[in-house]
Amino acid sequence: MTLPTGIRLAWREVPAGARRRDVSRALLAELLPGARFRSRCPACGGDHGRIHVEGADAAVSVSYVEGWAVAVAAQGLERVGLDAVPTDAGGLERVLPRLAPPGPDDLESPAPEAWADAGGSSAAPARTWARVEAVLKADGRGLTVDARRVAVQGHGDTWVARILSSAPRGRPRANEGDPAEGLPREWRGWDLDGPANVVLAVAVESASGL
Repeated sequence: MTLPTGIRLAWREVPAGARRRDVSRALLAELLPGARFRSRCPACGGDHGRIHVEGADAAVSVSYVEGWAVAVAAQGLERVGLDAVPTDAGGLERVLPRLAPPGPDDLESPAPEAWADAGGSSAAPARTWARVEAVLKADGRGLTVDARRVAVQGHGDTWVARILSSAPRGRPRANEGDPAEGLPREWRGWDLDGPANVVLAVAVESASGL
């Protein structure tokens, strides 16, 4: 899978004893030479959370999987999300709805019971979770949003998604009226293969025109 022009992806093994954050920052510096990166948690003020870029017109995102750091830079965009998941990650069936082909109304329904075909293999739950996390990272709220509110539609390695305003049937409504409620709700995404036995997903605003 090739990403659109302007979106660049890289990964690097985290050496024993090294801080994975240092490795991801080094990757970002290579993807966006001359740019500076800062992050500040809105909850605790710590140096973590969403990464902001200074000195370049781009958005970035990072993800970590055991032994690896992965980074993406998207030139000319304000938001991008990236997630990396081991293909053999366990327990995902407890946090994802059942995997099924999407119906015609899935992106409009308040009950996203159907999810995009993620390959029909043992890695399908990992790919689906990577898509969800990539979208929520791009949105900016992360897992403060119920993951089951992310409705994905598409086949193969490209897809679109929305964060629905209601939880699935039987679940309470969440995050109504939050500051991000007015942000774009449609995202375009790509599935990619990462390091050995790792799957990746990248998401950007579909309004970006990519």
